[in-house]
Amino acid sequence: MAVVSELAERWRYARCAAVRAAVPTLPVGLDHDALVALALERAPDDVLRKVFDVSRRLGASFRAYHHLDLPLNDLCDVLPRLGVPCAARSWTRVTGEAACRGERAGCRDAALHPRACAFWREAIDGLVLGMTSAVLFARHASRGAGDASCVDVLHVHPQSPSRFGPIPAHVRDELERIGRTARALDPSLAVTFLGISEGVLYYRAERDAAGDQHASTAIEPAVRRRFPRLALREISPRPVLAEAAI
Repeated sequence: MAVVSELAERWRYARCAAVRAAVPTLPVGLDHDALVALALERAPDDVLRKVFDVSRRLGASFRAYHHLDLPLNDLCDVLPRLGVPCAARSWTRVTGEAACRGERAGCRDAALHPRACAFWREAIDGLVLGMTSAVLFARHASRGAGDASCVDVLHVHPQSPSRFGPIPAHVRDELERIGRTARALDPSLAVTFLGISEGVLYYRAERDAAGDQHASTAIEPAVRRRFPRLALREISPRPVLAEAAI
């Protein structure tokens, strides 16, 4: 389809422009992969923010121009045809919910730079967010984060169980024990462990009015002692507050 080829070409150009905007001193004449690798070496955080923003704007303009708002099934058909490694996969429906899951063994891009996987995550996340009002992108695992494979999910509901990766049974058992201990020490605290994505444990902590201690103080030291390789991120139960990255 010509419209998909047009999107692929425009997205490639937009990514290069985003990288150069983030790192204006990059030399000319580099191809896409060399450009990305060098930019990530010099200013990784700026590059990731810029490629997300530029991809989101491109997706939004593409949707507005073509009067398209791709549903989940159509998006799963379009993404593998855009010529980017993370999206070149078969997407399968998740049983029991409006979501699709894609898994790959990995690709050579992880060798370009340790944060190449994050570059593609932010680019795809931004594009999907711009292209559709109904579908969200989530990354569960990546070779760049040290996982055995790369796993992404497209889901419709913002509170979908698939927005985070699964917690292995033996890890969940230990986390539940930590949660019960914290609750026994502080009855005002309720903790829900949501999932693990790319080595980050996401959790939600709620506290009644009598609580006077931040949840991270009660939970995170115990989790780190038991699982020192896990990073932690608390998701606020109040939507007016931003997530607190730990």
